[in-house]
Amino acid sequence: MAIYYLDVDDEITSAAARIRDSSDSRIALVVQGGSRVATSRINFSLLAREARHRNRRLAIIAADASVRSLAQTADLPVFASVADYQKAEGARPAAAQAGAVDSTSAVLDELAATVGNTGAGSGSNATGVASGHGRGGRTSLDRTGRQTAWLGTGLGGLLVAALIAVVVVGGLAAYVLLPSATIVLTLREDPVGPLNLTVKVDPTVKGANDATATVPGVSKALTVQASGVFNATGQNVVETAATGTVTFLSEDTGRNWVIPAGTQVSTAGGVAFLTTARVVVPAAVFSPPTRGTVNAQVTAVKKGLSGNVGAGTIVQMPDFSGKGLLSVTNASATSGGTHTVTLFVQQSDIDAAEASLTSQLDSLLLARASDPNSVVAGQEIFPSTAHMGKPAYDPDPATLLNQAVESFGLAASGTGTATVADLSNVRSLAQRRIEGTVKAGHTLVAGSVQVVLGSPTSLGSVVSIPVTASALEAGAVDVGKLRDALKGKSVADAKAYLSQYGAAQISLSPFWTSTVPGFDFRIDLTVISPSAEPTSVPSAAPAGTERPASSPGTSPQPSQSPPESSASASGSPSAMPETPSPPTAAPSETPATEASATTPP
Repeated sequence: MAIYYLDVDDEITSAAARIRDSSDSRIALVVQGGSRVATSRINFSLLAREARHRNRRLAIIAADASVRSLAQTADLPVFASVADYQKAEGARPAAAQAGAVDSTSAVLDELAATVGNTGAGSGSNATGVASGHGRGGRTSLDRTGRQTAWLGTGLGGLLVAALIAVVVVGGLAAYVLLPSATIVLTLREDPVGPLNLTVKVDPTVKGANDATATVPGVSKALTVQASGVFNATGQNVVETAATGTVTFLSEDTGRNWVIPAGTQVSTAGGVAFLTTARVVVPAAVFSPPTRGTVNAQVTAVKKGLSGNVGAGTIVQMPDFSGKGLLSVTNASATSGGTHTVTLFVQQSDIDAAEASLTSQLDSLLLARASDPNSVVAGQEIFPSTAHMGKPAYDPDPATLLNQAVESFGLAASGTGTATVADLSNVRSLAQRRIEGTVKAGHTLVAGSVQVVLGSPTSLGSVVSIPVTASALEAGAVDVGKLRDALKGKSVADAKAYLSQYGAAQISLSPFWTSTVPGFDFRIDLTVISPSAEPTSVPSAAPAGTERPASSPGTSPQPSQSPPESSASASGSPSAMPETPSPPTAAPSETPATEASATTPP
């Protein structure tokens, strides 16, 4: 059991070297709060992977709770103090501690069993030796309790045993003494865009057209109803003329005066009346002085209430020669003048009612088109495209015409349409367009696409949406070619070479090593995109080892979790926000977030 203390400025490469160089199977790293290693959970993932590759049991000791929380995301056991760790490790069952078998013993056992089996000549596997089927073979229990085959005591067995010892010791020495390199390349990310375009939503098209920036829409039918009570303004007016009696008076003692029928008399205010028959006014008597008088029936010239005048108001005579000797008056008021109005529905009333109901239907349709609940989740309805169809009325307006009523009721119903679209189609089109602007030899950083939609405008049922798309791109790296190019380079030359892709951290072991080793399996290469969680892929293995290959043309799925920050060459973290729609990596290139290579020991 070994406990190593990391300084605040220790890089991830230094921490990995502690694991790689340790001869203990149980290792604990003491990490301080604010140290460079504790800046990202990616660093703890890398340490956990290094421990697994080295067949080590790694634990993290940290007094800072946030550091322990980050380490736990990498499935590492954590402790608040060294004492807690020692107590926990001391409580492990002896059998579990004995289970950590030395890899050298395992190799010796396997080789011994194989050679013993070959020398026996009668067994088909190593258990034949252990069972005593081989010549001179016998078995014993080693310190771990496993059954181990011992070679025969003959000369051939001794030679074979010596050969095994030489091979194993030489292999172990080569494993320990051969130089190794741990390289972490943090890709440089460059902005792509912003790309400004206008995407049209057209209900008449069937599919998306990237060339014309058009996506399909749907004309959704929306039914609305309205009703109201409206006043009739048509009028039937019935009037009658007022009638009465007037008295003509004469001061003329010399003659009688004839008043023809139709003679007009009037009030001082101008209300005129006509006599209905011829009358004669007798001459006046001189003594005793008496005026001649005669009554005459009159009818108002104008029908209506205006002819109803009071007594003594009809005083105006027509202009003729006897005017100075004749006068007129009415002893009683005139009466019988009437003005009766009856309302009826006229065409203008129906037109006004239909216009009012149409306006109500338009308002109701706009309200429906503005309600997000009018469409299913994931769809967008555009109120500016709402259009009302021809309404139907109840009752038929033609049956209302000329009805003698003061008011009437009318209802209307109709079906309108509004354009509906799935905005994910708009974002996908913008994403494909921004993907098309990525430079050759580069690939989009997974999760970096940002699509911002502006305020839509419409012309008829077609909607135009301004869109701004942006993203990040990084060099598309081939891990195998990258590893080959680094072999034999000094640290300075290797960093200079990798600078075309980003910032690199390089750690060589043992300490006297000055160049990157020339063996693939001694180079531990990890490529990280700062904007996304790196995904490990199998590295090149020594000759004779097979590993599964990914199918051609496939692309990785972006991480569902928000992008993490990753330590760069200077140890400072960077982060990118979550994007509305993750991009699809080009199938011919290795995505930056998946270009991570690790080599098992």
